[in-house]
Amino acid sequence: MKIGSSKFGRRAVALSATALIAVGTAGCGAINQQATELTYAASDGIVVNVGDLKLRNFLLVTNDADSEARFLGSIINDTDQAQTLTVSLDSGNTTFEVEPKTSLKLEDEENATTVASTGTIPGEQVDATLEAEGESSNVAIPVVNGVLEEYREYIPGGFDEATVEHLEEHSEESATESEETH
Repeated sequence: MKIGSSKFGRRAVALSATALIAVGTAGCGAINQQATELTYAASDGIVVNVGDLKLRNFLLVTNDADSEARFLGSIINDTDQAQTLTVSLDSGNTTFEVEPKTSLKLEDEENATTVASTGTIPGEQVDATLEAEGESSNVAIPVVNGVLEEYREYIPGGFDEATVEHLEEHSEESATESEETH
């Protein structure tokens, strides 16, 4: 008698095949990392913890490497004591005081904090040392400009249209070329 020739045998083969498929497809998830389990910065700034402070979407916005730059992002202090964060760049140090159980939102005008310059062109990262409660971390802070409109209002001295004109000209040329080929 052949396996699968009887009604019972066909059911056993079908059930076994179904079980193998279920184990095979579920097994991939068991040995491969799930993308939803990865922690990453969902925006342009960095995510880093220093001491008891949490920095979220931390970045600098400026018109160019030699212009004044402003810090953006949030510094979160979940502790019962005031905390101090020192950011050291080649151009100097900046200190932030964060009250207990608060979040210092650097986008808010009352928290606006600037540095004379980053020495780094927008689109690159500036090396920095972050220090809080005796702990330090070496990081690369993104430097952005007004290419993305949401950052334009935060640029010290105002947004300089000249920093993106070359991009707009290229975009217009590409659109014209595309129309001509169709």
